[in-house]
Amino acid sequence: MENLAPLQTLTRRSYQLYQIGFIVLALGALLTVVGLIVTNIPIVSKTDTMFSLLMLIGNVVFYAGVAGLVGGIGLIVRARTRRRDNDLALMTGDFLIQTQFFDPRFLFVRNLNPPGAAYTDAVLIGPPGALVFRIVDNIGAFACEGANWLTLNKGNQWVPLHFNPTKQAVDDVQHLRAFFAKHKLADIPVFGIIVFTATPQEATLSQREPVVPACNLTDLLTTLQAQYLTNPDRVAPSAVAAARRLLLGDE
Repeated sequence: MENLAPLQTLTRRSYQLYQIGFIVLALGALLTVVGLIVTNIPIVSKTDTMFSLLMLIGNVVFYAGVAGLVGGIGLIVRARTRRRDNDLALMTGDFLIQTQFFDPRFLFVRNLNPPGAAYTDAVLIGPPGALVFRIVDNIGAFACEGANWLTLNKGNQWVPLHFNPTKQAVDDVQHLRAFFAKHKLADIPVFGIIVFTATPQEATLSQREPVVPACNLTDLLTTLQAQYLTNPDRVAPSAVAAARRLLLGDE
């Protein structure tokens, strides 16, 4: 098994920075235009009591827009210059290789951001199908029931986790299914898994009927053997080969 990343990919955080940057840039452009209109197109006469207030509002809006333009460009530049590999996915792929369980029919592709598809931490493709990874490095105590996540706070109380790895994993699975369907590979089954890279002592997990299975990295192979690997020959070799080329950007 190989652990590869396509060229010209972005990390999840870079992808999110790009999205935020373009939103801030667009908002900044809108505010700048509105500010220019208010300050340059006469709405009331200069002798009107509202004139000074309108000029003040127009200037505030204009400079807020300029700040938005600068901030948006800064976020986009920051996203562009971030490290382009996903260290957590790299670690996970290396762990799978070290198990010596996966033969050359399997490919672990990390840091996926192909045109027409959303960012995905990693995908394991092989005869059992495609397995989408949502990889996190959080530490603490976590509980998952269905699709809902809780974490134990400093007051020893269970509170909602500030992000939902199940929702993110389900979204990634749906996006990959749509991406495969678009490229006539809809017959490839797509599964999902959530992996905590911390040790079981650093990140304790309890689950009840999870929508997407979760595990610590050290328990990953055992979890896969009970889920993804139960049917080792779901996909024809030709379809696996086509999916490999697609994920690596070779077609």
